[in-house]
Amino acid sequence: GSEPEEHVIFLAPASDRHALSETLEEYLQGDRQSLPMSSAGIPKIVNKEHILWVRVPSDPRGEPEEHTLIKETILELVDGSRLEGYVRIGAPLIHPRVSDLMNQSEELFIRLDESDAIYYINKMMVRFALPR
Repeated sequence: GSEPEEHVIFLAPASDRHALSETLEEYLQGDRQSLPMSSAGIPKIVNKEHILWVRVPSDPRGEPEEHTLIKETILELVDGSRLEGYVRIGAPLIHPRVSDLMNQSEELFIRLDESDAIYYINKMMVRFALPR
């Protein structure tokens, strides 16, 4: 029921998965339940299960991997808002579907690409998905 707020997110200087710094996706999909960030200069520890979505500018370096299906999708969230863009469904699925992506239990957030932004949307906050 709250309006979107701008936050500064504190990413780790090193990743567990590669030699570079932690990515936003690793931050959100990781094992930590509570995430450090700040809003208006006030430090907060936020329970990630209560995050509706995180929006960041598009990154041209974030091209999809070779075996990734791009599917145009509309997501309606529990607050009644709708987001429309493209989801990425990775291999090794034989017949990848948006429902497979929504049912992956190991990831809490789904990525939705728009022309100028990337959304990471909490799957527990998605009322329904409309693949196009």
